[in-house]
Amino acid sequence: MFDRDPAAVNASGDQAIAARGNIGQAFTGAGSVGLHIDNVGLLALEACPPAESVDCPPVLTRLPYRAGLFVGRGDELSVLDEAVPVPGQALAHVLHGLGGIGKSTLAARWAAGYSTTHAPVWWITAESRAAIDAGLAGLATALQPSLATLLPQEQLAEWALRWLASHTGWLLVLDNVTTPADVTPLLSRAPSGRFLMTSRQATGWQGIAETVPLDVLSDTEAVGLFTRIRGEDPDTAELCAELGCLPLAVAQVAAYCQQTDCSAREYLDDLAAYPVEMYAAKDESRDHERTVARVWHITLDRLAEDPLTVRILLTLAWYAPEGIPRSLLADLGSRPAVRGALGRLAAHSMITLSGDTVSVHRLVQAVSRTEDAADRHRNKEAIEQACAAATEALARAMPRDVEDDPSAWPVMRTLLPHVEKLAEHTSPDADTEAMAGLLTRTGNFMLSAGTRLAPGALGLLRRAEASCVRLHGPDSVETLDARTRLVQARRMLLDTEQLPAVAEQTLADCERVLGTEHGTTLAARMNVYYMASLEGDPERALRLVEDVVAGCVRVFGEDHPRTFSARHNVAVAVSEVGESARAVDLAEALLADCVRVLGEEHPETLAAKSLAAMLTRQAVLPPLPAGTSSVFGRLLVAAQNDEEALVGMMRGIAEEIATLEPRQLTPATEEDVRAAERDLETCLRVLTDDHAETMVARLALIQTYMATRDERYAEPTVRVFVEMFSALGEEHPMATVMFGMFKAMFTVVKEFPETTADPDPDPAPE
Repeated sequence: MFDRDPAAVNASGDQAIAARGNIGQAFTGAGSVGLHIDNVGLLALEACPPAESVDCPPVLTRLPYRAGLFVGRGDELSVLDEAVPVPGQALAHVLHGLGGIGKSTLAARWAAGYSTTHAPVWWITAESRAAIDAGLAGLATALQPSLATLLPQEQLAEWALRWLASHTGWLLVLDNVTTPADVTPLLSRAPSGRFLMTSRQATGWQGIAETVPLDVLSDTEAVGLFTRIRGEDPDTAELCAELGCLPLAVAQVAAYCQQTDCSAREYLDDLAAYPVEMYAAKDESRDHERTVARVWHITLDRLAEDPLTVRILLTLAWYAPEGIPRSLLADLGSRPAVRGALGRLAAHSMITLSGDTVSVHRLVQAVSRTEDAADRHRNKEAIEQACAAATEALARAMPRDVEDDPSAWPVMRTLLPHVEKLAEHTSPDADTEAMAGLLTRTGNFMLSAGTRLAPGALGLLRRAEASCVRLHGPDSVETLDARTRLVQARRMLLDTEQLPAVAEQTLADCERVLGTEHGTTLAARMNVYYMASLEGDPERALRLVEDVVAGCVRVFGEDHPRTFSARHNVAVAVSEVGESARAVDLAEALLADCVRVLGEEHPETLAAKSLAAMLTRQAVLPPLPAGTSSVFGRLLVAAQNDEEALVGMMRGIAEEIATLEPRQLTPATEEDVRAAERDLETCLRVLTDDHAETMVARLALIQTYMATRDERYAEPTVRVFVEMFSALGEEHPMATVMFGMFKAMFTVVKEFPETTADPDPDPAPE
């Protein structure tokens, strides 16, 4: 401590002095004074009351709040309640999850209940080792107040550790732990008691603590939390969904709405119009640092030492929240670098990794897309670069042939939600060439993938065409391709107002700019064929589709799927002009070629099977009255807009059919039924339940059921009808049309007198 060696001492320099013995003060001149302290007394830790002998006061609890506003978390509370300690080891749990997920609230709630039967229950803000030591020092002085004036903080913390090691029944809550390494020394010293920690760190807890991951609230729980703060509001569920049911966000928005007398609908509108202001908005009673934007800014500050980590998060913000392929991030850095960045984001609960995909909370995405000049991570340049990277990654990931190659469809279905979200989050005025091409190709896939996707395809293709005109000009290949697909989408959705003229003009433009045998020109001609058929001009329709077949053979080859698709329509057109036998021959030849080239389960093969079955059945029916096909287009329009006119047209057709000579038909057999059912099962397995060919297979099965004239198939017929409407969806225009037609048909059927059939008719040859 101090030198008491009696040996001589020496001064070290000019005006220096040396002394030995009990010297109180020494003056060296120029006003300098030297002070010598002869004896110093310090109280050693061992001289304080032994930690082992100090009992805890009956009630010693330190909690920041009691979590009165609390919903859900039943499973997590049960995990904590039912945990069984291991002898000789403290019981430790860590609640981990995204910032704002409710970790501290859950910890406070459970700790409050634990404090009714245990003591002490002590809360420590544990963002660093120094903060943990300070919290332990506070526990020591709470247990033995006299220590506050006797020991420095370091020794107070050590005294607290000794107390924890020698007592049971206590709970230490370590809130907001930054890294497991900060708490490992503390946990290793305690052979009993309980630790409950909260952390955004999701990894690194093996062998240290049992992890309890927290997810967002359920829809019902989020609505309940909002309602308890703000009161009833009809748009609460929609607002909570927009907030991703994140507890912190729901509670803050509810308090803000309560304070400002703002409805959920008004908040939603403001969030769309003023995202920066609304993400920072709070009620006056809340800490500015606890807004969601600030909470995640702190996390990004910790991650920003690796710029790639932040860039990846901003890029992920432009996609759908779930199922983001990790491959979309491949060009942002080397494979190890990207993997490491994703690992860091996952470790801090900013994302969730699952195999080859990534998920991000939708509110994290929304904040990450929102430019904020006050946040260095979200400045304008960073946001724009991330959007461009997200767009280019999707464009590169697109398969080359999304229309004719079914093997590309699973990839497209994976990418589809991310293209749709990217389109939703970006302005059409900012579309780049990459974005316009992405929209066209995605819309094209959606038209071929399923009827439910057609409305979404229409929106993407409208935007694609407008962007292509702006970027490439009205007569560019890109514009004409988008316009041709747009006509197809409108036709599929029965948006027929002025569509025939648009289809004709598009075909004329394609022929003028691209020539008669360009793939886009052939697609445009096919659109005109469909319009001619709908308008009741079967002869022209047949000529057009035969031209398409000839063009496809020259451009793509005889065995190309597009050639087979065109041949399919030729068979339909031949049937519409009344040549039933020839139509059957064409369909059967097409089916044989499809099986030979494409296999049994290619979509074109499945379509050919359904077509051959339907045309074969129709070939033995009496021909429809002349001119029936000419009213089909008007039937479609009437089914959407004019129920009375639709019934009138149906009545006219029924009256003409009633004048036809009866024809005895051979009923469909059980084998016919089994074959039709197998075809539908194959479509459901290979395609989707709303794919156009699946719909055709359902119609073929319904036709077969009815052709059996067996009452046993009445219920299955109704079931397949219901499945068809369910697959379309209530909002699909075709569902409206079909429902209107069936309703009108049954109205007309009731008007006709019932006829009694021969109970045992003699079968007649077909």
